[in-house]
Amino acid sequence: MSEKVLSVFIDESGDFGPYEIHAPYYLVSMILHNQNIDISENIKGFDSHLSNLGYQHHAIHTGPLIRRESVYSNDLVEERKRLFNALFNFARRLDFQYSCIKVKKK
Repeated sequence: MSEKVLSVFIDESGDFGPYEIHAPYYLVSMILHNQNIDISENIKGFDSHLSNLGYQHHAIHTGPLIRRESVYSNDLVEERKRLFNALFNFARRLDFQYSCIKVKKK
């Protein structure tokens, strides 16, 4: 019987501070990936695509991408859309499960 390995990637969004109308929730998201499913070619293709867009060795952070912050502060909306679409299409092709838990701060 082959060993099954499950990877779990966890990320959070929000803060533990007091309730504010613009950020009423604290979010915890989990990606679950069966390691028996090889996604290395998908990752290589995604990295290559990002390099072609001018983002070599880059991890996309969607909050700053959407808000035009940090490394995206000088990018045009079309450039940021390309990055967002690249990430969306990459994730759409993969076999994984996800869950997001929201906690209302109020």
